[in-house]
Amino acid sequence: MEKLETLLALEREEIISKYEQGRQAGSPVEPGEDADLSLYRVADRLGDLGSEARPGHSAGREKEKAQEIRRADKWVKMLREWRKYRGSEKMRRRVFKGVPPQVRGQVWSLLLDLEKLKAENKGKYQRMKEQARLHSQDIKQIDLDVNRTFRNHIMFRERYGIKQQALFHVLAAYSVYDTEVGYCQGMNQIVGILLMFLGEEDAFWALVRLMTDKEHAMHGFFIPGFPKLLRFQAHHERILDRMLPKLKRHLDEELMSPGIYTPKWFLQCFIDRTPFALTLKLWDAYIMEGERVLTAMAYTVLKLHKKRLLQLPLEGLQEFLQDTLSRAWDLEDQKVLRELQASMAELRRRKWDLPPPAKPGESPTKPLGLERPAPAPRSLPTPPSMETLPGEDGLALPGPPAQHEQPSPSPSPATPKAEEQQQEEGAAATGLPLGAPEAPHLALLPPAQDSPQDQLRPRRWRSLPDMRENNFKEDCWVPSPSAPAWASPRPHDRPGPASPRRPQPPALPGPQKMVSPGSGRPTCPWHLQPAALLGSDRHGHDGAGAVPQELPLVPTRPHDPDLCSHGDAEHHDVLLPAGLPGDGAPPAHGTRP
Repeated sequence: MEKLETLLALEREEIISKYEQGRQAGSPVEPGEDADLSLYRVADRLGDLGSEARPGHSAGREKEKAQEIRRADKWVKMLREWRKYRGSEKMRRRVFKGVPPQVRGQVWSLLLDLEKLKAENKGKYQRMKEQARLHSQDIKQIDLDVNRTFRNHIMFRERYGIKQQALFHVLAAYSVYDTEVGYCQGMNQIVGILLMFLGEEDAFWALVRLMTDKEHAMHGFFIPGFPKLLRFQAHHERILDRMLPKLKRHLDEELMSPGIYTPKWFLQCFIDRTPFALTLKLWDAYIMEGERVLTAMAYTVLKLHKKRLLQLPLEGLQEFLQDTLSRAWDLEDQKVLRELQASMAELRRRKWDLPPPAKPGESPTKPLGLERPAPAPRSLPTPPSMETLPGEDGLALPGPPAQHEQPSPSPSPATPKAEEQQQEEGAAATGLPLGAPEAPHLALLPPAQDSPQDQLRPRRWRSLPDMRENNFKEDCWVPSPSAPAWASPRPHDRPGPASPRRPQPPALPGPQKMVSPGSGRPTCPWHLQPAALLGSDRHGHDGAGAVPQELPLVPTRPHDPDLCSHGDAEHHDVLLPAGLPGDGAPPAHGTRP
């Protein structure tokens, strides 16, 4: 469990660091995350990038721009006396005509009273960002959705751009601010709309206001179970049943339920379900009027397109309500907004402008903005030290240095000079430093706990078994002309010194016999046959502490060079232990088959 939490923390930190660095600092961008920028051909004055080229100049666009400039001047005068006009009918009429883009951010900030909320929670947003870095469980999903948000808008086009950074930080901070909601898909586009006209911190507090205040109460839309969405969908069906009964019957016959086409209408206030310019004006009305705009606009959309909807089958209904409506309408935005005002007034007279009251579970039940203490730092396992072993490729193996290479001195008597001289001669012959291991897999073995004399003498690992005290029986090896001097056999009647810790087993009785070249046993002159009986591998590397078994030696007839891959053309008489496995006789006691 701790390893999983550590991996999640590392992934969270990696994602956050990319947004903190930004695109200009060189944050890596995966292939396909950047979209093709054809800005001059398709970007409009609102920053929206359409799929089709828009003409640079037209009479309609010039008239619309001139109208927005006149309205912007009126709004500037109104903002100077905001206390006088706030909540007035004049301000309401101007909002339903559409707030000019030049002052939309300031108007939204005043309508939501963001300055007061920021003053009451000074420094809270920055602390929530730090909390998200430590505790947010939604970082991965937020990162995925950020790259899907408004990719047809110039502000969110660049991966890890300024607006993508702000969008990520706002969503991450809110995921720990409201732990009951955390993060839910759909919130990314709401914050994206806010960030088009507000700063990063203002967008965070605007989201808090939309989620928690009484007029909007979007908290119920995003908690598990979506209770407010279900409540609005049921209310929408009741409105259609009473106001548009013919269309309602047609939708029922085609099995087109409100659960198919209304989620984005209610969850996101028609984002991606109406033309972009109209969506912004709907958001002007939604921020001012609250959730009654949702029910009225859903009714208005179906009322305006009633004739066309009655002629469409199920597939046509689904395509029209989910795709076609997001394109340009035949109606101007002003006419649509006037129809929206009329629908709101009509529903208000019938007292259908709002659904039935919400249940207590839709409002926040947990405290908002709780700050958790930072988790205790976990000590990550330190990587093992790397030891470079002598060899042709200079490979480095992990693990502590072999203690047997540099043994510490002990108060035991010193090694005899003759034995030290023999070790120095062997080291000079091999070209290795004294005590250096030759086999890498043997260099990590722990030091042997032997007599004081063994502790002082460095180990030299060869391809031979570990012969304690150098007291092995030299007469058990096969003599050959090419064998080194230390492998020369001695007279049979000269017993070698016995090990003080491991008594040698008695010689095994048995008849001596000749080893046949056809037996499959290699008889190379330089092949030390007892190594096969000591648990060594096929390359001649044997385990530490292996003790050869004493077997009676028997003469063999000259070996066949065809049976030996390393042999020469000469024939030599060799001695092999009797009772070897595979030569027709049962294996001797104590040997390994």
